[in-house]
Amino acid sequence: MNLNSLKYFVDVVKLGSFTAAGKKNLVAQTSISQQIHQLEEHFDCLLIDRSRNPVVPTKEGQVLFDESEKVLKQFQLLEKAVQKSSSKKIKIQYSSIMDVQLLSEILDTVTKKNDFNIEIEKVSLSEISKCLNQKKYDFAVTFDSEFYEEPDIETIVLYQGKYLAGVGTQHPLYNSKFLTMKQVYSSPLIMLSPEKIGKSYQLMLNRSLDKQYRPQISYLADDVESELLLIQQKKLLGFFPEHYPLNLNNNLINLIPIVDNPHKYKIVLAYKEKNLDRTGSLFLNAIKELRRYRKNL
Repeated sequence: MNLNSLKYFVDVVKLGSFTAAGKKNLVAQTSISQQIHQLEEHFDCLLIDRSRNPVVPTKEGQVLFDESEKVLKQFQLLEKAVQKSSSKKIKIQYSSIMDVQLLSEILDTVTKKNDFNIEIEKVSLSEISKCLNQKKYDFAVTFDSEFYEEPDIETIVLYQGKYLAGVGTQHPLYNSKFLTMKQVYSSPLIMLSPEKIGKSYQLMLNRSLDKQYRPQISYLADDVESELLLIQQKKLLGFFPEHYPLNLNNNLINLIPIVDNPHKYKIVLAYKEKNLDRTGSLFLNAIKELRRYRKNL
């Protein structure tokens, strides 16, 4: 007796036919009959009433059917547990709260259809491309600027938007509906440090100079919390991605659109395809399929 015998027996009972059970399992009807006969010899009793059409289990067969279903379901759970524990983890790095929120939405959708074993870790933005190149992670979800001049790293755009100007209540521009580029660059600015935001810092300067503006960067902050505090205390202007999850309930910071704004961003899934194993490739294909589906909505 083996698990296949029990599965064939359960299928015969459910389908009411040896032939139908054979078709379902892609084996000959004679093989199904032989397996059921071996079960009957093992238990020394008749399990299937073959005089009926469709066939039905005997009283003893019904007991075996009920218990066999339990055994087969338990074995399926066991198989999944073993496969999950033995499967290679997909390691994903991210750098900001925007990344992890977007990543959470994506993983929630993708893992409903696929049983991926995923591990995510926060990494400084300035370290992300290096970690990807060193194969420490399979994927990265973060701002595309970090992969500037990284020809071996491929990206898939997950979200894109513009930067807004963040000003505090003491700033003369606080109540503005929108700001011009001239107003922005006439104000003392605060930015996150290059160590914090990596290549985004220099790319922001380059975009500004291309538009003939020279930013007045008065302060550099090591984290968003410090940046928000200094914006309010020092009457500074900062840049924030639209939809950035700031706590603005107290109205201390106003996020204002900028006319003719050259400062845009993309959040991407980044990877090096040559570094992906089969599991990583399956995950990448699932992401691409999700992206195509969303585009078609």
